[in-house]
Amino acid sequence: MKVIKRNGRTEELDISKIKKYTNEAVLGLSNVSLSELEVDAKIQFRDMITTEEIQQTLIKTAVDKIDIDRPNWTFV
Repeated sequence: MKVIKRNGRTEELDISKIKKYTNEAVLGLSNVSLSELEVDAKIQFRDMITTEEIQQTLIKTAVDKIDIDRPNWTFV
């Protein structure tokens, strides 16, 4: 399965790159769960998905989780 990068090039989907990105996004934040972000994002991988689509899905998922009891989702 291939992804389209922002520069237009294609490469094989590498889940470890997504995990690295999400891990860095939640690093050091209390009351924020890496696995919760990844599971709730429910990214529907398909051939030729763009990296922008993946990133926007993760961002929207984090934004949807912001509430008074869990404000650190703001920083993801």
